[in-house]
Amino acid sequence: DDDCEEGRIRLNKVVRKNLHVRLGDVVSVHACPDVKYGKRIHVLPFDDSIEGVTGNLFDAFLKPYFLDAYRPVRKGDNFLVRAAMRAVEFKVVETDPSPYCIVAPDTIIHCEGEPVKREDEESANVVGYDDVGGCRKQLAAIRELVELPLRHPALF
Repeated sequence: DDDCEEGRIRLNKVVRKNLHVRLGDVVSVHACPDVKYGKRIHVLPFDDSIEGVTGNLFDAFLKPYFLDAYRPVRKGDNFLVRAAMRAVEFKVVETDPSPYCIVAPDTIIHCEGEPVKREDEESANVVGYDDVGGCRKQLAAIRELVELPLRHPALF
């Protein structure tokens, strides 16, 4: 992106969620030269993103999204596909080879199965300060000593 300052990168909401980072976090970017073309991937939509959607999800959303795009995918990641005046969010359930690959024109894309329930996904992944009770002073000290230097290294 030409508008992005040198030494900074721009990540959309879905990518930040996949990487478990927030706005302002410090990240480092490395080349990953050994990513192979996928033989097959299995993706499922999130149940709340397909409410009211009719027709074949593969033909309407997945095929145009992956067609000649050579997109990298990683098992467990989510991605958003905008088509037919809608946005549908999918989860990568399996990749071959695992844990990541590039979806090439000859990659087989499976999308059969029950949609993923968002509540199950989000409740399983999130552990926060609210899960630790009765330690208000200690949590404040941890935030000051650990979290702030990681989020804002220029201050320290």
